[in-house]
Amino acid sequence: MWRLLDLGPVNGYTMTNLYEAVGREVSNGNSPNTVILNHPVEPFVNIGYHQLLEKEINVNYAKEKGFSLVRRTIGGGAILDGPWEQDYFLIINRKSPECPVTIPEFYEKFTKPAIHAINSFGLNAQLRKPNDLTVGGKKISGNGAITIDQANVLAGDILITTPADLMSQIINAPSEKFKDKLFDSMSQWLTSLEKELGKAPTRDEVKRRLVEGFEVELGTTIHKDVLTTKEENNLNDLIAERSRPDWIYSKDNELRHLVSDDGHGTRVKEGVMVLESILKAGKLVRVTVVLGEGRISGVSISGDFFTQPFLGAVAKLEDALVGVELDEAPLREAVLKFFSESGVKMMGVTPDDLVAAIVKTKEFLY
Repeated sequence: MWRLLDLGPVNGYTMTNLYEAVGREVSNGNSPNTVILNHPVEPFVNIGYHQLLEKEINVNYAKEKGFSLVRRTIGGGAILDGPWEQDYFLIINRKSPECPVTIPEFYEKFTKPAIHAINSFGLNAQLRKPNDLTVGGKKISGNGAITIDQANVLAGDILITTPADLMSQIINAPSEKFKDKLFDSMSQWLTSLEKELGKAPTRDEVKRRLVEGFEVELGTTIHKDVLTTKEENNLNDLIAERSRPDWIYSKDNELRHLVSDDGHGTRVKEGVMVLESILKAGKLVRVTVVLGEGRISGVSISGDFFTQPFLGAVAKLEDALVGVELDEAPLREAVLKFFSESGVKMMGVTPDDLVAAIVKTKEFLY
């Protein structure tokens, strides 16, 4: 038997920290395996844990619209969340026999309830590996995963409607022309229940079908419950910490501390250069390298990839690259050694992708 927390409308800080507040208690056995249903009470910018906020988001536009800026602990890309979606979270103790061992298997098994809910409207949703659900080739649901101690979390949403105009405006586009192309792309790539059905179903109906999907696909019953006192305390502590600017801009602040000036090939001091690259692999990777006498003296790696664990994984990789020559062979050796010894796993980016992205920064030397 699983527990259901149907919490209705919540703000962005609550939504992005609730699964961890509950996950800690599921991990230590104080709470049972849990499904959470909620949705944003108002729009907010939701940036992936490893992303540079100021690179990905039009911060001025977000502030003009009054959108909160939120950094979640799950990886992936920047999105604009809002009342147009229905969110779901599944939290399971890894010791449970129902919990798959690998992340791909985890996605495949636990996106089935959302697929069931969407298809119950007469649609044909499918998993586009690793973690998107599509209808007719268009994305209707995005999903992400994270580990919290001994618990695994799946976080996902179903788009009831699609505000592609707002979503395209929030992305940090280099020009109005690019923004127009982004809007066209989002309109073509994203879909919703409203688009597919001709009319948006009620939220209660979407939630009812999601619960049915969890029960059918997991072969269990789900009983309604409320947050425990410990979970509420966890949540309050997390919100207090993660609504602060030093958390929201954490990756950006790390980059600012790394370099003393901005721009491609900016000379910081004699013999030292700041170099940047962007590589689109399975996921996007941004790299900033501080180079001195042919060796890396500092590096920032960001993007919309996922890591396991989420906390500290990229920082450890960045530390491991300090002192390495900016050449393919020594970089490959250092990256492979890091993954072999650390136990860190990355989804959406391979070691070869990382090496290619770092080597690509050399283009700005010439």
